[in-house]
Amino acid sequence: MAISQNVRILFTRPSNATAYAAGDVIGTADSAIHELTGVVASDRYVMLQEAQLLIHVASVNAGMSGFRLHFYDSSPTAILDNAPFDLVAGDRSRWLDEVELPLPSDRGSTIVSRVVYPGLVLKLAAASSSLFCQLETLGAYTPSSAAVYEIRCRFLEMGL
Repeated sequence: MAISQNVRILFTRPSNATAYAAGDVIGTADSAIHELTGVVASDRYVMLQEAQLLIHVASVNAGMSGFRLHFYDSSPTAILDNAPFDLVAGDRSRWLDEVELPLPSDRGSTIVSRVVYPGLVLKLAAASSSLFCQLETLGAYTPSSAAVYEIRCRFLEMGL
């Protein structure tokens, strides 16, 4: 029987308005690595059915375009908010795939970007029920200080 699991994380970006360049990662003051816990049992395959990015701000920032969400089976090399994304040699075996999220739509007090049925098949590590991700900007923009970012993913366990 297939198991569908909804996973979400919330994080608050730093209390500054330092501009992001295209290709920068978004995170907290401590890290731009995000853990999606409780995806399914360890050492299993899952299919990403939907990915959403909700940013708790009232309007789309000037210059903002889409985003790219990178998935890893274990925590990648440490990286901080506002650093350029880099798939370093040591992370190539951990990196699973990526999905692009379009320019967010204004929904009043929240802006929302989503992709439905991207069809990515991802394999969790042998001793982990988590996936790790990094959120990369596709366009340069100046973010809102201390904005809350919410990543939601829906996974379907695969019988592979």
